[in-house]
Amino acid sequence: MNEKLKKVKLKGNESFNIREGWLRKGMRCVEEFPKLFTRDDVMEILGVGSKMVKSIRFWLQATGLTEEKIVDGGRARAQFITEHFGRIIQQYDPYFDDIFTFWLIHAHIVANQNFCMAWHIFFNEYDGQDFRKEHMVDICKEQLLKKMEKGAGFSEKSFYDDCTSILKMYLNTDISDDPEENLGCPFTELGLIRKSTRAKHAYVKAAPSPDKLDKLAILYVITRSLPEGIHSVSINDLLNAPDNIGKAFNLNRVFVNEYLDQLRVLGFLSVNRTAGLDMVYIENPLPLDKIITAYYQKH
Repeated sequence: MNEKLKKVKLKGNESFNIREGWLRKGMRCVEEFPKLFTRDDVMEILGVGSKMVKSIRFWLQATGLTEEKIVDGGRARAQFITEHFGRIIQQYDPYFDDIFTFWLIHAHIVANQNFCMAWHIFFNEYDGQDFRKEHMVDICKEQLLKKMEKGAGFSEKSFYDDCTSILKMYLNTDISDDPEENLGCPFTELGLIRKSTRAKHAYVKAAPSPDKLDKLAILYVITRSLPEGIHSVSINDLLNAPDNIGKAFNLNRVFVNEYLDQLRVLGFLSVNRTAGLDMVYIENPLPLDKIITAYYQKH
């Protein structure tokens, strides 16, 4: 049984989603100034206001591009680019031009309950189609309450703001009265949330276009989800287990099987569908950093 939460981090992004250039600039500045976010001139270095500074700090960690460590004998905090993810992105896609990078970052966000609980719940536990924001907030809030210790509380306003951020982050259309808030978020290109064509003021969780989601992003998430020492997984788990490809990428069984067949042909895995087994085997899984570099080296 999962341990109940005493508290949960909400609105760490200060209601700002990742904007064009933020991650590139943040990583470059952290590389130069590991204690960037404790400097008095951090706003001047990043060229943004104080709340955006907090948001950049949040997103660098939430995406797994950097990690924060205590330094100087516990007297200071510093940011360091992660070796097996941030460094590879920095080497192969330093300007964050490739949509593959954002698929990996999206998967990291969805799996990051410590920083992005609302995102985790929305993609893993909310099955709404043709949904309105109010319904999404209510159902996701119910799921959060189930994760909390009895008597533990959280800010409903902050949770509402996080749910609003999710829609603005992934929806390729204006939902804010402030045009500034609808500009420059690269995650709209993923196509994971769209306006409903059947109901007014409603949205749908959508499967991505196959030409935008590369098979190696699929392999990355499958491999990342395998427990240590385990080299097989059922197709049902790929579809339904938290943070796996079905939930993270809004994929149904047809899409999952198509991607598995592509990976099987390339020799990355084998699939046994006989006698209703529906099992996937990765006997010699590539390290995650090798999967990422395999993509970039071919594109």
